[in-house]
Amino acid sequence: MDKRVFGQIGENTAADVLRAKGYRILRQNYRCKYGEIDIIAEKYGDMSFVEVKTRQSFHYGRPAEAVTEEKKKHLRKAAHCYLDEMKGKGYVPRKYGFKIIEIVVNQVDNAF
Repeated sequence: MDKRVFGQIGENTAADVLRAKGYRILRQNYRCKYGEIDIIAEKYGDMSFVEVKTRQSFHYGRPAEAVTEEKKKHLRKAAHCYLDEMKGKGYVPRKYGFKIIEIVVNQVDNAF
């Protein structure tokens, strides 16, 4: 399967999980000069900036381990771009934070 398609399936799954937990999805694949935020969601006035990591196994470790300090720095800057845009539209979240959602799709062949 194409890597981009696989990643998009993971992001859509993560958005569905967030919705099931009561979050409202504000944006998916938000881009600015600092990078991309996979999902921006809101619940009870609190905003979450979500990085989704989708893998087919734990062979190279947990998916969240792929979020480097450099990536975190870009996510913070991109989040501030989004917050500045929203402030210009009169929306300021109560508070905000960052989440990583790991999606692991593991197919077991010849399972029984």
